Amino acid sequence: MPKQNGSSDIPILPSPDEYLPDAIQKAVVETGVKHPLTVYPVALGVSSAVVGFLFEAPVLLAAALGLGLLGPIWAVISIFFRHEALGGDYLRTLHKKQKEYETHLVKQLEAGLAECARIGGMEDYASQGGDQLRSIRVKFDNIKDLLDMKLRSGEITYGRFLGAAEQVSLSVLDNLNAVVGLLKSAGSIQPAYIEKRLKAIGIKQEKSAEDIKQVDSLRRRLDLWKTQLGKVERLLASNEEAMTEMEVISAAAAQWKTGHRFSSTDFETAIARLHELARNAHEYENHL
Repeated sequence: MPKQNGSSDIPILPSPDEYLPDAIQKAVVETGVKHPLTVYPVALGVSSAVVGFLFEAPVLLAAALGLGLLGPIWAVISIFFRHEALGGDYLRTLHKKQKEYETHLVKQLEAGLAECARIGGMEDYASQGGDQLRSIRVKFDNIKDLLDMKLRSGEITYGRFLGAAEQVSLSVLDNLNAVVGLLKSAGSIQPAYIEKRLKAIGIKQEKSAEDIKQVDSLRRRLDLWKTQLGKVERLLASNEEAMTEMEVISAAAAQWKTGHRFSSTDFETAIARLHELARNAHEYENHL
């Protein structure tokens, strides 16, 4: 999943698990239980009961009973009758965090890819990275437009699907961030210089022990350069696969009926696939 960072300068990204139904239900229950209209009446009821018992005041005991019931009743109303509204609020909070993280990351990527484009031999990789940066936002916006046509923006189903699509989008951006780091690392190795030195040593009739050691060191650096670029190619390929899958899911969503007349199975399958894409992208990155 996308990395989280404890620095105060970098927004913390929600994990895919925070969009699952169990996490939403947990957030709704916590909101209902911790709401002031749940907590304060219970606290006042307990206080009234203590005072009423000590001073044998029936009015206070009756008030305590009423307040003691008011809190739990409000919690039940919140959890069972305001589930959609509270769940929507929870998802909007997650979306806000994702947007803050995305804004930070896009600025970082634009600067990083521009820098990589100026490194000899890295131009094509940087260009593909820039194309992917623009393309993934177009694909995400397309999915959002489709959801706006099919669902109401305040619904939990809308928020879950949009959040899952955003996770895939951000996984592509995180992979591009890794690409930038790899390109900068590979760019410092200077393979042209290495080839020049290997050729100069290779034409020597007699090679000293220092020459042999130098050849070994140069070849190790050249191998490292090739390895770094191999990782770049695999990350870019992984991004292309994720974007293709987003297109497939988008095409399927376009065929859904407006409102809730589409199959819940189709919806759950699509959102599960989006979560899987987001997780796989980062598992792939972490195992490079």
